[in-house]
Amino acid sequence: MIRKDELRPFSPAASVPRMDSVPSAVRKVITEFLHPGQMCVSSEPCTVTTIVGSCVAVCLWDPVLWIGGVTHYILAQWDGAGQPSPRYGDVAIDTLVNKMSELGSHREQLQAHIFGGACMFESLRLHEHALSTMNVEIALKMLAKYKIKVLTQQVGGRKGRKIVYKTSDGSFTVKEI
Repeated sequence: MIRKDELRPFSPAASVPRMDSVPSAVRKVITEFLHPGQMCVSSEPCTVTTIVGSCVAVCLWDPVLWIGGVTHYILAQWDGAGQPSPRYGDVAIDTLVNKMSELGSHREQLQAHIFGGACMFESLRLHEHALSTMNVEIALKMLAKYKIKVLTQQVGGRKGRKIVYKTSDGSFTVKEI
């Protein structure tokens, strides 16, 4: 359980080579803030920030190519009406995996982190099929479909989370809000 205002850093395994040979002042680091229904995939160093409550953020990282991506979705599954949108978990994760593949990633080498799915309203906590629960379940189902290893699940609870994810090395910090 994360305590309020506590940052929980994550860094990939020490055996993975780092980009320390290029000074950070030389590397241009892009920063992005993701709103619900958005995603960011980058082969360049990028720091992505997003805030989730019942929504879910899925972060993917390729430790071989050192590229990453993040999606932030609101609803679990697209019902087929209208245009498919990354506002839906199934569409968002499909799109995220495909964009990572377009940059050269192989699905079997991808690693995932899942955040969010909090049930922030007391009146919804008694429902078996709460939106927050369904959002987490679709992430797990889609990642299992692609055989992507889930390294981190910081899901559920009663508070939102602020996630700061670095696509260049797969590291992140999480703060409950």
